[in-house]
Amino acid sequence: MRPISERLPRFAVIGTVSVAVAAGAFYLFDRTGAEAPAAAPAKQAATSQPRADLSDVDAPPDEALSDRAFHLVAQARRLADRGKSTEANAKLDEADKLVTGLSETAEARRKIAALATPDGQFALQIARARTAVGNDDYPEVDKALAEAARLKPGAPEIAELRQAMQATQQKDAKRSSQIADLLASMREAIARKDIAGADRAFNEATRIDVLDPALDQARVELAHAHEAARDKN
Repeated sequence: MRPISERLPRFAVIGTVSVAVAAGAFYLFDRTGAEAPAAAPAKQAATSQPRADLSDVDAPPDEALSDRAFHLVAQARRLADRGKSTEANAKLDEADKLVTGLSETAEARRKIAALATPDGQFALQIARARTAVGNDDYPEVDKALAEAARLKPGAPEIAELRQAMQATQQKDAKRSSQIADLLASMREAIARKDIAGADRAFNEATRIDVLDPALDQARVELAHAHEAARDKN
């Protein structure tokens, strides 16, 4: 596992995908300036929930309906990012029933349609693989690249990401080996009652990767060594 500072995506230079649609590509729209709706007559409150129509400029949509519609659009975008285009479009249908003519709904439909194409699906899988490489999630990398290869066999992006994954795995293996050696030195220092030496070895290991799982047990052992030294004194 790599330090936090190294876990940001490092592969933006790898081939630009032909269709620029990827997980998280959708954006939220700022609606802080939305006009408050006019107060409805008491009689209208007893009727069924109204349907807002943005084509009528004299009848601004009900704020609660608009909020619900925007929420549905956001849900649709997240579903589309996970490849669930059918469910995403169903959410957009619900949004249309609440607020007709919402530009965000139309834009989401266009992007979902693009994601549903083979090129869009390929772009989505490549983006997932790239993110997984940055997160050291190698099973997810393999899964995403296998799907990408099914869509576009022999695409250069696939080979490039596999090479990037292998390079990262090698770095991780080297880092883990260095940490293991330092923790072995820490334990040897504890056995010699050299608490200061044990602290130095442990601290050096944390500088390599503070999140390495091997440090958890070593931290407990070092704490026990400190307690034993205090009790002895």
